[in-house]
Amino acid sequence: MDQRKLKIAYHEVGHAIMALICRQPIRSVSIKEMNSPLGTEKYLGSTILEPFEQKQTLTINELTRRVMISLGGFASEILLFDGVTGMGGDDLTAAVKWTDLMMQSEQFRNLAASMPVPEPSPLDTLIANPLVRAFIDYQIHVCVARLRPLRPAIQLIGRRLYESDELTGDQVVELFDSFVRSKQPG
Repeated sequence: MDQRKLKIAYHEVGHAIMALICRQPIRSVSIKEMNSPLGTEKYLGSTILEPFEQKQTLTINELTRRVMISLGGFASEILLFDGVTGMGGDDLTAAVKWTDLMMQSEQFRNLAASMPVPEPSPLDTLIANPLVRAFIDYQIHVCVARLRPLRPAIQLIGRRLYESDELTGDQVVELFDSFVRSKQPG
């Protein structure tokens, strides 16, 4: 079994399951290598979501959901591999973008300022704003806590993705729902 490919599968499934938790529909999950939209790098996997509802103004809750989906892959790696192999890339860029938008709200800035300053980490070199870094560090922990009880589902769906290289959103939902049903009493 190719451990690198399996890790990519688990990472992508982390995004997908976090999207389901956040009630964001999924189009597909893939571990097929592809060019980034700008053609500047290779993606080793992708989770394609249905388009978000277009709004002029996004609420803090909507932006937080987007941050959580962006960080779901990292959270999955933390759960399954005791750490993250890389903290860069588009996932973190997206999380920073959504958090920067939240920083426009004074109420959110005050909330972020009350969060504990995280221990030094690779995030220090990637995120200049300490309030953004504190919020993203906090959200990574929230994502890990939300995904922890779903670790077996990540493994199940991740193995299916590993075997087939791509799953439709409907297939992910079906696998996830069957996992949830199997855990219900009665």
